[in-house]
Amino acid sequence: MSSNPDFDRWYAAKKVKILVSPSNRLETFGSTLVNYHLVSELPDHPGKIRVREGRLEAHQPLVIAPHFVDVTTEGFGDEAKAYLQFLKENEDNLRILRYGYHLKSDNFSEQIVTDSLAAVTERVKASVIASGDKFAAVLQGEDEPWDVALVELWRREVERSAGQNIRELNEKGKLFG
Repeated sequence: MSSNPDFDRWYAAKKVKILVSPSNRLETFGSTLVNYHLVSELPDHPGKIRVREGRLEAHQPLVIAPHFVDVTTEGFGDEAKAYLQFLKENEDNLRILRYGYHLKSDNFSEQIVTDSLAAVTERVKASVIASGDKFAAVLQGEDEPWDVALVELWRREVERSAGQNIRELNEKGKLFG
């Protein structure tokens, strides 16, 4: 790690490789448990590989709606007021989804093995694929700060799932109903 934690975080996020993504997307109407397997090489210890396993709980997405009715203006021009009026009239069509997640420590484990990064990664991938777990992910990332890789996995899964979640919420009348 460097002496700059901001650099370390961005570097770790940039270096994450998601080798196996969950085949199912995040649930629309419930929580999703993603079983992660993070493989990383120990710095300054070639041939020492850490394998971390645990669960990410992605919470059900929440629909957030603005309340423009409560907004008042002071010192704004006619155009800003007209735009705010437009937003008030159309606020039923303005919705966003908020996702949350929780790292579950009750299922966390880690082990250090002696082998090449490629060999360990291939064994972990093969094991996860053979398990048939539709909510399993295999990542390769930095050993420290390792948990940045999990945040990046969560971010990518939210991005991948949002379109389907929006469609399902809309079909059930929970988004614009």
